[in-house]
Amino acid sequence: IAEKDSGDVEVLDAMFLRASHFARIGDKDEAYKAHDAILSRTKISTGRKIDAAMSKIRVMLFHGDVTKLRDEIENAKKLNEIGGDWDRRNRLKVYEAFYLESVRDMKSAASLLLECVATFTCYELCTYEEFIFHMVSTNILYLPRTTIKKRIVDGPEVLAVLPSLPQLYKLVNSLYNCDYKGFMAAMVEINEQLLSDRYLSLHACYLIKELRILAYTQYLDAYRSVVVESMAKAFGVSEAFLDVELSRFIAAGRLNAQIDKVGGVVETNRPDKKNAQYQAAIKQGDILLNKIQKLARITDV
Repeated sequence: IAEKDSGDVEVLDAMFLRASHFARIGDKDEAYKAHDAILSRTKISTGRKIDAAMSKIRVMLFHGDVTKLRDEIENAKKLNEIGGDWDRRNRLKVYEAFYLESVRDMKSAASLLLECVATFTCYELCTYEEFIFHMVSTNILYLPRTTIKKRIVDGPEVLAVLPSLPQLYKLVNSLYNCDYKGFMAAMVEINEQLLSDRYLSLHACYLIKELRILAYTQYLDAYRSVVVESMAKAFGVSEAFLDVELSRFIAAGRLNAQIDKVGGVVETNRPDKKNAQYQAAIKQGDILLNKIQKLARITDV
């Protein structure tokens, strides 16, 4: 009826309302169809197409439909290149970051979230406090200390929000100030918040593990060797717990150290970058020689 009695603008508005209705009642399949119907229209501006694509991405994020999200995000990026504005591009970065979190590509997500701190307008997806929680929780794992100090510890956008996120404030500052006992206590509180988050709940154990490795690495970087008892006191844990933790991470190649059980000492063995590059060059050279020899045999035949 709307298509017969109304103009293109009214019809398009009705189609958006229809898509929004299916999204609100949780009918995923019908919501997808309604958005696809908008995207397939010929008489529609690029801006409205981007809005429809981003609305469909929100539905996919809500339902955790990650298998199709990558393609939808790429399509939205192409539309943004054709006729997207600054606001839509920035909002799409947040959408992509949340998708990357859901597939555990935390480093790429962290980079995108950090880019959007000063320009965040994506309130349809999350609040600014939730955004800062995601940004800090991921970036703390990858940023060097100097950048953490500049962008997180002293960052004005973050400082404006951190008082409403006391657990996160404690986590960041205890790590930066090398208060490892306080850091371990803050992780327990942060874990509860991670478990209640729609996008990070499935990865809470992974994030907590990476935070522990980060703290252990930072602590051991200051020593050539350290007594296990002293390290356990610094972290506020038992020696038995610390021994199990370090053994597991050393065996997995995540910590450059070894444990002297007899002496009760942890010895660090920092990797030699030049030696590693030399070994890599030799390995690549061997591979190249093997290929040349195979090629020579073929040509001789």
